[in-house]
Amino acid sequence: MKPATLRKILSDAQEIQKNSFAILKSIGFYLNDPKQQTIGRELVLRALEHRDAFSPYTPILDTFVRQVGLFPYLDEDALSFRDAVAYEFHRPDGMKNELVFHRAQAEIYRRLLRGENVIVSAPTSFGKSKIIDAVIALERYKNIAVIVPTIALIDETRRRLSTFGASYKLVTHVSQEPGERNVFIFTAERMVAYQHLPDVHFFAIDEFYKIGAIEEDETRTIALNQAFYTLYRTGAQYYMLGPNIRRIPDGLQEAFGCYFYHTEFATVVTEIQRIRKTRKDVEGLVSLTKTLTEPTLIFCRSPSRVNAVARAMLDARGQTREKEFRDAAEWVAAHFHPDWVFQAALKAGIGIHHGKLPRSLSQYVIRAFNQGELQFLICTSTIIEGVNTRAKNVVIFDNRIGRNRRLDFFTFNNIRGRSGRMFHHFIGKVFVFDEPPDEDFFDVDFPLFTQDSDTPASLLIQLDEADLTEKSKARVSDFVEQKLLPLEILRQNSGVSPDAQIRLAEKLGALPGHERTRLLWTGIPSSDELYYVCEYLWDFLLVGKSGSGVASARQLAYKVSSLMERRPIRERIERELTPGPYAAKSADAAVERVLEFDRNWAGFEFPRALMAMDRIQQHVFNRLFGRSGDYGFFATMVEALFRNPAAAALEEYGLPLQVFDKIERRVRLSDELDAAIAEIKLVRPEEVGLSPFEAELFNDTRAHL
Repeated sequence: MKPATLRKILSDAQEIQKNSFAILKSIGFYLNDPKQQTIGRELVLRALEHRDAFSPYTPILDTFVRQVGLFPYLDEDALSFRDAVAYEFHRPDGMKNELVFHRAQAEIYRRLLRGENVIVSAPTSFGKSKIIDAVIALERYKNIAVIVPTIALIDETRRRLSTFGASYKLVTHVSQEPGERNVFIFTAERMVAYQHLPDVHFFAIDEFYKIGAIEEDETRTIALNQAFYTLYRTGAQYYMLGPNIRRIPDGLQEAFGCYFYHTEFATVVTEIQRIRKTRKDVEGLVSLTKTLTEPTLIFCRSPSRVNAVARAMLDARGQTREKEFRDAAEWVAAHFHPDWVFQAALKAGIGIHHGKLPRSLSQYVIRAFNQGELQFLICTSTIIEGVNTRAKNVVIFDNRIGRNRRLDFFTFNNIRGRSGRMFHHFIGKVFVFDEPPDEDFFDVDFPLFTQDSDTPASLLIQLDEADLTEKSKARVSDFVEQKLLPLEILRQNSGVSPDAQIRLAEKLGALPGHERTRLLWTGIPSSDELYYVCEYLWDFLLVGKSGSGVASARQLAYKVSSLMERRPIRERIERELTPGPYAAKSADAAVERVLEFDRNWAGFEFPRALMAMDRIQQHVFNRLFGRSGDYGFFATMVEALFRNPAAAALEEYGLPLQVFDKIERRVRLSDELDAAIAEIKLVRPEEVGLSPFEAELFNDTRAHL
């Protein structure tokens, strides 16, 4: 039988039962042809979707499963002696009975056991992260670093690795001191900023392809290159993982002593179905969702598009309400806004996920979706950055990310790879509303290695002279030889243009006394001092940055000042809706404007830029005038949203800021994270007056500390 015929038969359990032996015989033909083994493995996966239909020939199917290397799908209790030996050979050391590798996983694992450095490109459902778990379980390495692309993935990784808490301290924040044995789970930015790093013996970088994404996000790409460079120079063994990468730069394997492992080994089958798009495309999407009965991701280009799709689905569902999410929806309405689409969608059993949400709520909807409590999860591209989901179906509704960036083949592959999940769905279905992009395999650049003309100077200055090419040495020579700012300060201000830093130093050095005085503040600035420093940040260090209701230095200063008042988020949202030229157009826009400011501006951009300026002004003013300002305390307070610093960290762990505040009104919590964690473990929800939903989030957070 031809593959197309077999695929059709394998979709129907009744058809399989009519002629199961003949089907297996045909599958065996493809498995025994070296040129068609990929097709053979696909057919085996399709057969596993209806395993029971092959009785009494399931031992033959199990033999095929072993032949294609899909050992995790074998029934351990039903194995022959020969199969049992092969099965045990694929069980990693130290994992007890928790994990069995498939063939390709086992090959990578054995390379790591031999001390090799490995860069892996494999499909989304491959199980690349499980190899990290197996390496940690060996307890061979005293200190391990795991670099992930997003803060959301820090917590997902921390929760997954919490099983190793008895052997290792899990460190996720720069404020935490290391223990005797540690697993550091950081984004690249936190890795670069961490001041207490001991000798690292093994490190892993997840979604390593972002090391070449200069055009997409220069600041974060520079940080990832710097994090890799810092860890690589320690001599530690490493493992880098990502999907859909065809090639790395020529010569990189020899230069960095690593092995590039590319595989298309799949553990699930993906089927693509084209949906005809019309002017009323949202109606077509809503019609499609009515035909789907299994967990489904719906990809949209932006948060506003997510909201529009959610509201269209709500309108189509009428007054349907999910009782199990009533408490959650009412809590969200009370603490954010009653007209916010997020809470309305929850009531209807629909989850929303994008980068503007509080991390605690993002984690909540992912958890509910993975537990089968939410059938639909409407999301943006944030879902592809390592967040694990258990979706049978993926609907790719838009062919863009944001307004201007077209969905390329690499990103399309990442999104469709979310369909199907090992041990949950053997076959994933992908519904697309536009023609899939042309096949164009992704080559990863390593700017710190290639050092071409597009490599930013802010990265080159982080490298030792011995690691620079002759052209790069010439490019950084002006920065090394200039006398305005020491090279060490240019390096400390990681990701900030050295040209901009030097121009700012020149400007500060030429200021007349009355203007200079306005920059000599310490502690908390006055409104005038804050506005004045924001002007310098905007003109020199935040060039090209805007969004979240911030389009000028004055607006930035105003919103930071509003944070200082420590008003509830609900009240700040209402302010955004106050009529005027800058008023948000809807409750959705108001909520997301406030949340995005807190995350992007207060939590990252503003304190990073303020500390860069702090280092510059201290050097310039102390050298010229013998005194300077000190912005460190204020930067820390802004980053913590003028709360207990432990609150922001625990929000990443899944505890909303509002719940932390409620607990702290009854129990004084330390502002040092490790101490606060120990104190939180002793809190009883009923003693601090938590609602049922708050208690649910609290207990889930505490269970994974």
